[in-house]
Amino acid sequence: WVALPEGDEDRMPSFQHAAADAIPEIRLDAATVRVFVGSAFGVESPVEARSPTLGAILDFDVASGRSVRLPPVAPERALYAVDHPFEVDGEMVDEFTLVTIAEGTEPEIAAPRGGRVVLLGGEPLGPRFVSWNFVSSRRERIRDAEDDWLAQRFPAVAGETEFIPLPPRRG
Repeated sequence: WVALPEGDEDRMPSFQHAAADAIPEIRLDAATVRVFVGSAFGVESPVEARSPTLGAILDFDVASGRSVRLPPVAPERALYAVDHPFEVDGEMVDEFTLVTIAEGTEPEIAAPRGGRVVLLGGEPLGPRFVSWNFVSSRRERIRDAEDDWLAQRFPAVAGETEFIPLPPRRG
């Protein structure tokens, strides 16, 4: 799911499918990188975004002793450790942890045990509220989307037959 710029928030929901072999992949010294949205490391995803958005998966080699320099490809960037700890400029980040990267910096990313690190980022969109699969700059729009989901007023996704219920509301 990708947050939209405020001017596009009331667009009809949409879904894009990109086949796995359409997602660009590049081999770096210490990792294989797949850019699933936006552009980084010299490759660009076929997935369309309404604002400059970045998403990439870095699969690090085990015990290579090498690192990847993270380019300043977006003003806002964060890294998430999917399965093993990793390092940002030599500082350890635990698995299952999201860490933000200062704008304009080019830190060295390493994963001594190997593993998968997700890079997310893009242009600042301003404050957003999140509830399950819904993101908006307005709380009331989130509530409307939840009501629409419960009433099954969203268009069906091609090939999907299962209805997943909305998690219990909080407040």
